[in-house]
This record gives sequence, C-alpha cells and structure tokens, in this order.
Amino acid sequence: MTELTPRLNQYNLKTKEKIEEAIKKATKGASDLFQIQLIKDKQIVQRQIGPGKPGPNTRYKEEENISYRLEWELDHKAIKDLASRDGIFPLITNADIDAAEVLKAYKNQPYLEKRMYTAKSILKVAPVFLKKTDRVEAMTFLYFIALMIVSLMERNIRKNMAEQGVEKLPILPNGMNTKKPTWNNLNYFFKNVHLSIVEKQDQIIQTVTKGVTQLHEIVLKLLGVPPSVYAAIKDQWWLFKNVGLPKNLVST
Repeated sequence: MTELTPRLNQYNLKTKEKIEEAIKKATKGASDLFQIQLIKDKQIVQRQIGPGKPGPNTRYKEEENISYRLEWELDHKAIKDLASRDGIFPLITNADIDAAEVLKAYKNQPYLEKRMYTAKSILKVAPVFLKKTDRVEAMTFLYFIALMIVSLMERNIRKNMAEQGVEKLPILPNGMNTKKPTWNNLNYFFKNVHLSIVEKQDQIIQTVTKGVTQLHEIVLKLLGVPPSVYAAIKDQWWLFKNVGLPKNLVST
C-alpha cells in the first residue's frame, strides 16, 4: 500500500476501476485486515479555447479534473480477532463422541480417500444406469464387498509380514520390492498364474495350475491362503453352483 500510494493518477492508475484492482492485488489474502478509503478529489480548472496567447477576448471553458488519493490503516480489531482464532482447527460432527475421537476419525480420511481411489481406478467403478432402487442398492453392496475384500487382503498380508519379520517382497514389475503390498500389486503378481485343462473327446483328462512359483507360495501363506487351493482348482470355479451352496443362493 505504501508503494502504491505515490503511483496514483499516473499511467494506468488514473481510473477508479484500475486503482481498486491494484488495491485488491496489493492486499491479496489480507484485505480484511485493512481499513481503506479511496477518496475522489474534484478540481475545476479553466482552459483556453483555441490556440494562441491569451488576450482580452480569449474565451475559456471550465473542465473538471478528477484525482484519487488513498487513506488506509490497519484494522487492529480485525487483527486481534484473527489472532484469537489462529492455530484453532474446528471440526463439526453430529456424532455423539469425544473431541479426541472426532479428530482421530478425521485423520482416517486419507485412508477413506485411498479406498475411493481403489474403487474408481482398480475396481473400475463406472456410471451404471439403473432404474430400480433395489438394483442400485445391490450394485453398491457388491462394490462394498469388493472394497472390503481388497482392504482385508492388504491388512492381512502386511500384518503377517510384520509378525514373520518379512521386510519387503519382490512382487512389483521387474522384481522390484515393496514394503506395503497393495491389492493392485498382488493382482499384477498373480497375472501369469493360470489354469491349463487338457481335454480329449470332450473329456477332461488333466488339470494343471501353472505359474505358481515358490515366491507365489510365500505370498499365499502371508495372505492366509493355503497353496493347496490352487492344486484343487477346477474349471468354472467362479460359478456358485459348483461349491454346494444352498439352492436359494445358487447363481442362475
């Protein structure tokens, strides 16, 4: 503001709009801490009509010259009020819990955001146009279950790594290590594991699971999944009807 004052009424600071724009720029982020007055001064001057030296018959016209000046000072009341709130981080909730628990819950927000990232990027949640409310609820429930499975898998493997003293696992691309495996890392690591089925005259004569290395078995144990699950895997394992569920839960 001190630097701005002597520049008024010159060059591009001759109009009220330009001066107000310059004031706004000069006090950006702190405008509430100032009391600023832009005062408009008017001065009537007489100017000669036509060229030549003035004489007894010279005619004059009156013109109005407008200039601006600034009067400003710090708003000490506003500064004191702001200082009284400095360092305070307000949190508002409708939950009936202690203030410390509110802050603890708030600090979990980054983890929730990470889960939403998982839903949109890894699980590839996309807009689905459904008309019936029960279908919307069913779709949301399925994504909730998927997110829960992802979260539990990550929690389980990290917990078991800590308990068994496994600092890192080389399951990233090019064999790079990770200290905190994610579901996406695990999904990439198991992408080359596949089921081979040998058929003869429409009869399955051999079923072999390929791609399961010693490192895969280590990861499976850390996940709490017995490696024998892969040895007993069959074709169309994802169909509920193959696992002996009650009739009301069998997929159709």
